Order: sequence, then structure tokens, then C-alpha cells
Amino acid sequence: MKTRELLTEWLELHQKENIKARTYSRYQGLITMHIVPTLGEKNISELGRREIQEFLTQQKKDGNMRNGEKLSATSTNMMLSILNLAFEYACDMEYVEENPCARVRRTKTETKKIEAFTIEEQRAIETEIARLNDKRLHGILLCLYTGLRIGELLGLTWNDVDLDRGVIKITKTVYREKDKNGAWQLCIDTPKTTASDRVIPLPKYITDMLCRDYENAKTPYIVENKKGERMSIRSYQYIFEKLTERARVRKLNFHALRHTFATRAIECGMDIKTIADIMGHQNASITLNRYAHCMLDHKIEMMQKLQRVL
Repeated sequence: MKTRELLTEWLELHQKENIKARTYSRYQGLITMHIVPTLGEKNISELGRREIQEFLTQQKKDGNMRNGEKLSATSTNMMLSILNLAFEYACDMEYVEENPCARVRRTKTETKKIEAFTIEEQRAIETEIARLNDKRLHGILLCLYTGLRIGELLGLTWNDVDLDRGVIKITKTVYREKDKNGAWQLCIDTPKTTASDRVIPLPKYITDMLCRDYENAKTPYIVENKKGERMSIRSYQYIFEKLTERARVRKLNFHALRHTFATRAIECGMDIKTIADIMGHQNASITLNRYAHCMLDHKIEMMQKLQRVL
């Protein structure tokens, strides 16, 4: 059996019905564009640990399909996971006796720099939102005060909001994916992880804002375009970029709103477990590790308030 045959059988017969559509698409893309061109014609019984390690090393070095440069550690590690799972399946089916991916080293991932808006920048953004009086921008305020991901925000409908209790339910997310013809389309799926399926309490001023928006709502979508349709991810990112230009703040990506929420929450003394639950992290250690630098600043500030006893 060729490696490409194993990967097709594993993905279509063993995985497709058990994974999210976007995960399937991601697997399929990596298999088609990266794994098969190099390893596809090799017989699975002849593929060893060394060949797989060399393949991953080469991919990390120049596997980027857009520019022929380095491929991210996330992508190379996902390819290793695909090969590992496929060969585990091959072992179960008795196609091979052992998994050649065993003990193959994963690529060390680089720690991503967490960037958040300062209080002054956030104040400038909110001031500009108030000045422009554009209801579409209210989604940005919602992200600043709940830590929503952009896909979660654009997936929200008024059925997800309990204005009496002042809470929102996160049960779906929007993402972009190419269709069979290669054209980008907007897809809706369940949230990123089980922990991402959550209920978020809202500050009263955000609830009041949504109440006013609901009174004038003409469609089911909390964030809609001028045609009354669900806003696309690219369009909303563009609106956010233009807003930051008008507010004259740093050009950070949309995800910085999520980091800004976490930073402000830590600064106001919110406990890590509560922040983790609101943000949809699987456990509090993810939150703790990701925002340790923010906590250090907060600890330094708190320590300066400690009065000497003597």
C-alpha cells in the first residue's frame, strides 16, 4: 500500500465522520499540498522514522507554498500528527507492524507575543466608536468587554442573547473556507473546543447597548452589514483596521481585542479561573501561562501598595 492510499483511507473512512469540517479541510489540505507530493508514492512498509524526520525538517525549512520559505511549527507538527494517526490506523488494520512516527520529534513552537491595547488606546478606540455612531462597531465593544473571538462574534444572533439576565451564549463560530471550486465561502460550525461552548455574563453598559440595538434590529444577526446580511470575517477585519487608523492607535490585529479584555480583567483583579471560563480556555493554566506578563505588572503595582508595618 502506498502512503497516499493509506492517508486517503484513513481520512475518508476513519476520520471524516468524527472531526469538524474545518479540521477535515485542514487535514486534506496538508495531505494534498505537502505530504503526498513527497511521501505519497512510498510504500508504507518501507517508510521509516528517518524519512519522516527528514521530510518534516525539509518542510520546516522551505515548505511554505506561498514563498518557498519556512513553514510554521504549527503546520509541521500537524503533519506529524496526521502521519502518526494514519500509521496508528495502519497498525490497527495490520497493514504494518509498527508506527514509524514513534519518537519522531515535534518542532518546537515559538512563544507568540501577546499584544494588547493600552488603556489610553482603548479609550481612543471607544471614543471613536461613540463619535462614528455606527452600530456595526458595537461588535468591537462587545469583544473588548467579553474576549470573544471574531468568529464567535460574527456567529452571534439575537437568539444567543438573554437581555433580561444580561448573558450571551456562545454555541457556534464563523470561519472562512474554500469550496470545491477554490472560492472562499463563509461556514458556521460549533466553537473551537468544548470549553469554548460557554455562557458569558455581560457588564451592564454592554447589556444596555445591546438592548438599544435589539429595539432597532431588522435581522437575526447582532453584527450585520449594510445589506442586513451576516458580516464576513474579512469585511469586519477591514472595518476594525479603519477604526484603529481613525483612532490613531497602533495597528494590531483583531485578536488583540481578546488580549485587551484579558489584560483589563487581570488589572481589575478578576481571578484567573473566571477569566479562563469567560474566554473559553480549556483550563486556567492556559490563561495563566499566556498572560503571565500582565500578571507580573499587576503584582508589581499591588506590591507597591503594601504598607510597611514598622
